[in-house]
Amino acid sequence: ISAPALANAAREWRLSRLLLLTPEARLTASGQWGASADLPSQPQARQVVIDFKLELSDSGVFIERLGMGRTIRGGKGLMAGQLAWRGSPMDLELGLLSGQMNIALDRGQFLKAEPGAARLLGVLSLQSLPRRLVLDFRDVFQEGFAFDGITGDVKLAQGVASTNNLRMRGVQAVVLMEGRADLNNETQDLRVVVVPELNAGTASLAYAVINPALGLGTFLAQIFLRKPLTQASTREFRIQGGWADPQVTKLDDRRDSDASLGAPAPVIVPEAAQR
Repeated sequence: ISAPALANAAREWRLSRLLLLTPEARLTASGQWGASADLPSQPQARQVVIDFKLELSDSGVFIERLGMGRTIRGGKGLMAGQLAWRGSPMDLELGLLSGQMNIALDRGQFLKAEPGAARLLGVLSLQSLPRRLVLDFRDVFQEGFAFDGITGDVKLAQGVASTNNLRMRGVQAVVLMEGRADLNNETQDLRVVVVPELNAGTASLAYAVINPALGLGTFLAQIFLRKPLTQASTREFRIQGGWADPQVTKLDDRRDSDASLGAPAPVIVPEAAQR
């Protein structure tokens, strides 16, 4: 082993096991702090890499403990994955994070998110949609979306979160989501699929596995091919712009939805015209 390699190894700190407990959560983690994998020859470019598992008995209380206010009621489950950021362990900021995680939560409800850090959860709660959606959806989101389950995989790259298989399952509706949210600039580009009523025909949307390697588009194509009547009750939207004032566009056909993400922004329908 070369002398530079030994010097870098000597400067690496390893965390074999971290355990943090609160009445509503249990965090276990391990990791290291050392030279960045992509810049090993630059000692100043240090990076923290953490593997974690967060077990939640009440995600709403835990989020409030973190200073994000009352944004969720209840929510029991697990978040697990790996996170990395440049700098020291004390430099943790949402806008610097990279990595990936899996989310699986049961039985909770999104509440009205106030300005500030809680707006991040406003992206998931879709709290901006009731005044823009057709009247049939107002009772689904206006009082806060109540979910039986949330599952999905999320990737992070320098503060940009992306997913192609996020699903929120509720009594009144199933919501499927793919796209990106920029934590630094508080912007989003999301495709949202809403099925307002659950029945035998739409059960596949609620419970079938969405393969993250294939994504939401392939999953929907397979479902609609097997059960074409399911498509009739499905509504799709594209949400762009800032978290505080998102632009919502209804996608009228499959061609619109399949080409939505990464394509030029469509014409935004004025809010008054959607009422």
